[in-house]
Amino acid sequence: MMETKEVRVTNIYMDRENPRHEPMDGDPEMIAYLLQHEGVRALAKDIATKGSLSPLDMMALVPHPKIKGSFIPAEGNRRVCALKLLEDPERAPTETDKKYFRSLRDMMPKPIKLVEARVFKSKADARPWISIRHEGEQGGVGTKKWNAEQKARFNMEGSERANPNAQAAQLLEYAVEGGLITDDEKANIAVTTLTRYLTNPVFRDTVGLQNSRDLNITVPQDEFDRAVTRFLRDAGDKDSGVVSSRSSAEERKAYADKLRKDGDAPTTRGLPATPAAAANVGNKATSSSKPQRNNRGREHDKTVIPASFKAHISKDLVLKKIYDELRTLDANDFAFSAAYLLRALIEQTCVLYLKQESKGKALPKDLHLKVDAVEKLLEAEGVDDRIRKNLRVMVSKIDSAGSPDTLGHFVHGGAIPSKHDVFRTWDNISAAFAHIYMKLK
Repeated sequence: MMETKEVRVTNIYMDRENPRHEPMDGDPEMIAYLLQHEGVRALAKDIATKGSLSPLDMMALVPHPKIKGSFIPAEGNRRVCALKLLEDPERAPTETDKKYFRSLRDMMPKPIKLVEARVFKSKADARPWISIRHEGEQGGVGTKKWNAEQKARFNMEGSERANPNAQAAQLLEYAVEGGLITDDEKANIAVTTLTRYLTNPVFRDTVGLQNSRDLNITVPQDEFDRAVTRFLRDAGDKDSGVVSSRSSAEERKAYADKLRKDGDAPTTRGLPATPAAAANVGNKATSSSKPQRNNRGREHDKTVIPASFKAHISKDLVLKKIYDELRTLDANDFAFSAAYLLRALIEQTCVLYLKQESKGKALPKDLHLKVDAVEKLLEAEGVDDRIRKNLRVMVSKIDSAGSPDTLGHFVHGGAIPSKHDVFRTWDNISAAFAHIYMKLK
């Protein structure tokens, strides 16, 4: 039914009918989708850094239906995509992506030309094994994930010095699994930089970590998540230099103090130590009498604008209708509609704010220019740079997840959005829009 053999990467073609997406017409469409939705950037970086695929996890290939001597993956489409882009970065959809994959290719000691794979006669033959890998624990038959404490034991196995970055790596995994950051954001964060901060007792106390070994916290989990999200996004923003790999102990203490002053550090303290990931396995996050979230991030949310966001909108009936629908529309089922409505909300909000604040000046024609004009007005009002930053990203990085171009691409059917694409856009701009809605008369 199967055999193990070495196969040339050039003889493996991506699977156009993969469970991760609807059937697609060709490689460009699949590559763009997998980069945007399936963490291929981070996977490629891991492959380039290690110089190989995981020896514990072989691909499952089946013969190509039309090309003799070639194969498609029954399991491993993401890995094939990553290998193709490492082999030829020019296949990436944007210039930013091309530059990223060129840098990864150049850092590899040698290109990966051959992979060891399990070759099946057909997808049907491979199906039972793929089910074990992807369809959950299945009562113990499928892959059973480690919980946080088990991960901590593994990371500290042998000796604490064996892996000085264990806590930082654990924090990154926690943040991605909980939806606090994306795989792409994780790829831009240096583990060693996080370790420099996590080994500082003042910083650990500020975010609520009990020690330097694991993710036991003594603060409410939602407050810990808030601090971690700010910390990791600062660490990934290399242009700002707010969190630096070359920081001194005093600078790390100063950053901790800034988290407190900005209101991002936990304020409820002294709770019994509890693993931060406990909520992920159905336990209570803390023994505090305050109710805690059973989910980190927004993986269980349905609506783009969550119930926790409060704004009073009465000036414009169109804006109010769009806003109300984004608070009730189930983005799990209607991701295209959610993307369309969010773009309309951004434009209508910007138009109303510019008409009110720009004193009769002609409005810019394009949406990204409207967003730019709004950001400059907020700057003139003294609104915190952290709140304005994501508006600038929308304007300057046209291929970013929340740019008007990307939202328009979704709206016109150029790509398939997930609810997380739309959620991430709203979450990035919500603080700025909360300020705007308070000022709209």
